[in-house]
Amino acid sequence: MELHIVERYPSGTDAMRQYVEKKVGVLSRYFDRITRMDVVLETEGPAQRVQITARLVNRKVLKAVAESNDMLTSLDEAVDKMQRQLVQFKEKLRVVRKAGEAQVATSAAGKRVEVEEVEDYLRKPISVEEAVAELEASGRDFLVFFEAETEEPAVLYKKKGGGYGLIRPRR
Repeated sequence: MELHIVERYPSGTDAMRQYVEKKVGVLSRYFDRITRMDVVLETEGPAQRVQITARLVNRKVLKAVAESNDMLTSLDEAVDKMQRQLVQFKEKLRVVRKAGEAQVATSAAGKRVEVEEVEDYLRKPISVEEAVAELEASGRDFLVFFEAETEEPAVLYKKKGGGYGLIRPRR
């Protein structure tokens, strides 16, 4: 987890930065797929404000803001809010996975279409050659991946004649 701390007030010591690292570092216990945390500490008159922004691997962004007359109190409140949000988000993911029920949608023709299985996965960008090797290893008929050169999504599929086809989206 990357941690970025921005102090928008004059601070002569490194103690606050260390305290922030200690308190925010604990949050990875509640959700282990946090990619980056941004912490903004600011003073506006007598009010001390802390804003924590968490970026998760699935492009989900969570924010927690707290304001009080003491910077440490504001930080503690913001960390508590972020902790609750992370636990709630993790539980929401768990419930979605456990449900396993078919999702029902209505097509343009008015028929009900059931989605029986939803599979989410994150992959690093790979070359077409690596995608072919992975497709062969998986035993599936197609593979959705991000191309390493362009970082654009693509679909590699097996043709009936034994070759491969590649679908690239156009803009």
